[in-house]
Amino acid sequence: MLDMVKAEIRQDLEQLTALDAVSGHEQAMVRAMRDRLGPLSDELNVDTFGNVRATLSGTGDGYHLMLAAHSDEIGLIVKSIEPNGYLRFSTAGGVQPGLLPARMVRVNGAVHGIIGVKSGHLLLPEERNRPVEPDRLYIDIGADSSAAVAELGVRIGDPVAFVSPLTELNHPGILAGKAIDDRLGCAVLLAVMRQLRRDPSRTKVSCVITTQEEVGLRGAAVAAYSVDPDCAVAIDTFMSGDTPDVDFHREMPAAIGKGPVLLVASGGDAHGNFIHPAMERLLEQAAADAKVPYQRATVLGKAATDASTIHLARGGIPTGGVGLARRYSHSPVCTCHLEDAANAVIWLLALVRTLDGRPSLAFLPD
Repeated sequence: MLDMVKAEIRQDLEQLTALDAVSGHEQAMVRAMRDRLGPLSDELNVDTFGNVRATLSGTGDGYHLMLAAHSDEIGLIVKSIEPNGYLRFSTAGGVQPGLLPARMVRVNGAVHGIIGVKSGHLLLPEERNRPVEPDRLYIDIGADSSAAVAELGVRIGDPVAFVSPLTELNHPGILAGKAIDDRLGCAVLLAVMRQLRRDPSRTKVSCVITTQEEVGLRGAAVAAYSVDPDCAVAIDTFMSGDTPDVDFHREMPAAIGKGPVLLVASGGDAHGNFIHPAMERLLEQAAADAKVPYQRATVLGKAATDASTIHLARGGIPTGGVGLARRYSHSPVCTCHLEDAANAVIWLLALVRTLDGRPSLAFLPD
């Protein structure tokens, strides 16, 4: 089963990462996920916020589980258009300024451009080692006037995505490219829904593809309220600590290829989540039952996932998080391992079967 799931995820990931869906402009991904999830669900809808909800009703009076992954990606937004045809921009999501110069981009999913960079031959000595702030950068789309920009259909407020096609890094299953955060999670949920369609569960499962996660976990707050599940799991990519520039034990004890991550605690202040005790127990039980290798990790004060807003909906929703380790987070070259994603599918399916028995979701164990 593992090899079949990996093949499914690889195909979906290649197609989904090719789409552009900068936060607030997720239409291409919403259409794609709606079309893919429709045949796999008993009920499907897209809410006013763009969240896609696909539900399998279940075969009995089981719990209602919400599984969430987000559709949006980090990117840029056109801020102004200069008379000579160059575009100025703002960043959307956690874009790293140092990775912007000389980057290939795409406006509105169609118009190609380059984030301009001063010729190396013309750099002054003091400029050579000084990073350029985003508000000093511009996008060159080959236009020589604002009128030429208008003819290309580009306007202020249009989304700009990075151009970085999915590439295998000389090892089966290690993939790099843009928007792996969180198209990998979306591909995992597609695989879960395919399996549940073939082998129905007692548990009712709502697969939700959320919007605007990268700019404040907004879509998940709307979706969790309307779905009103008994429990939930957010599936997102997760920073890896297995590169030479990270201290594995001091900063991030997680690696690609070592299994999906049980996210025990994340974020802080207004946006954060401590895994609910019942979900921690059930996820650990499911992993043991399915013999799935997994890693435990925390990212307090560093990052948050949709779990942060899901668990606060209505009267509170027992919520957990499953992470998919990736190197070079919030860059156009996120790098992941398909083995982790396939194991996440098996883990989530085992969780559904565990919930079929209607175990306690209480804060305190029985």
